[in-house]
Amino acid sequence: MARVVSLSAEVTDVLRRSTVDGSVLRLPGDQLARPTYEAVNKIIVALGGKWDRRRGGHVFSVDPTDKLAEALGDGSVTNRKQALQFFETPLALADRLVSKLGYIEGCVCLEPSAGRGRIVSALAHRDPHFVYAVEIDPENVAALGDQGKAHEIILGDFLSTSPDDLRCDFVAMNPPFTGNQDIRHVLHAFECLRPGGTLAAIVSDHGFIGREHECAQWRNWLALHYVDVEIIPAGAFKESGTSIQTRMLVVRKSS
Repeated sequence: MARVVSLSAEVTDVLRRSTVDGSVLRLPGDQLARPTYEAVNKIIVALGGKWDRRRGGHVFSVDPTDKLAEALGDGSVTNRKQALQFFETPLALADRLVSKLGYIEGCVCLEPSAGRGRIVSALAHRDPHFVYAVEIDPENVAALGDQGKAHEIILGDFLSTSPDDLRCDFVAMNPPFTGNQDIRHVLHAFECLRPGGTLAAIVSDHGFIGREHECAQWRNWLALHYVDVEIIPAGAFKESGTSIQTRMLVVRKSS
């Protein structure tokens, strides 16, 4: 469940005195006590900002003025990463994931939970004919548009899309994990594949060890297909704000 964090009077005062310059939020010039800074930083990160020393402030994907005003008005903020289960794929891992697909030049590819485009970019570098990108967060969709690597960007919940509208030869994905969402996303993405297609996904370790019925069904499904599974080293997503254990799997659809 996404965590709602309340703004203390001290944090509220600092944020009210902060300034916005484009997509950068800059704190007041006075020196903040360490506990105060940490409390303020926690709120800014929950809003989607990230500290950038070079730019001298917290950088957002878009102008954070409205988001900041809403938080100050409500007196609280919901952690966006937890709410959207958005933990960016590290660049090296995105590249490795796409390399698992093999030769994709001239083919149609799909990224079903595209975020800000780390995997989309890795796909585009390999000269596919067409790349679909599906993303649920409007802010990330804007970032994908600015990136210019996807041929078609679809705003919405991937699980609500029709496989007939996203027919492809290859899928590369890092879906949300909470509540076995990764299982449902992979199964839906597999339906989008044409015969002979290949899917590469980063998934939670839980589906391989969980006792609930959905996990047992998932393992049975994997056993019916040619699957290559690799355990991703612990800490691979530390830079993205999570320590969850993950695996990389490759599934090929029978031709």
